[in-house]
Amino acid sequence: MKSKLLIALVLVFGIGLGVSGVALMQNHSASADTCNKPNAQSHQVMIMDGKVDTPKINAKLCDSITFTNMDNITREIAFGPHEDHVPYDRVAEKVLTEGQSFTITLNQAGSFHWHDHTHDEVEGYFTVTK
Repeated sequence: MKSKLLIALVLVFGIGLGVSGVALMQNHSASADTCNKPNAQSHQVMIMDGKVDTPKINAKLCDSITFTNMDNITREIAFGPHEDHVPYDRVAEKVLTEGQSFTITLNQAGSFHWHDHTHDEVEGYFTVTK
């Protein structure tokens, strides 16, 4: 009798975890889908000769920023303060060799800092408003 009760509890608990896991995944997908705005703008950040062409960007939710490394050294683009990186659009740090780019979708409002983790004099800020 005890073993049947234990099995029943495990099944109920396990099913409950499975349902909540699915709900979390659905909520995450729904928030990503809300950024399919036709009027969203694309902002560009070019790193060339150890300098950033656009160190400050003011943007709206659902805009995007593309970071491009035009230098012949590897860049490690990171978000948040140096050593305490904080992911933005699920990216905490991204390695870019010469000519490589990556894009983030601006899905969180606020003011944010980014920097090259290995050359922290290369940095910038972006502010995202609704």
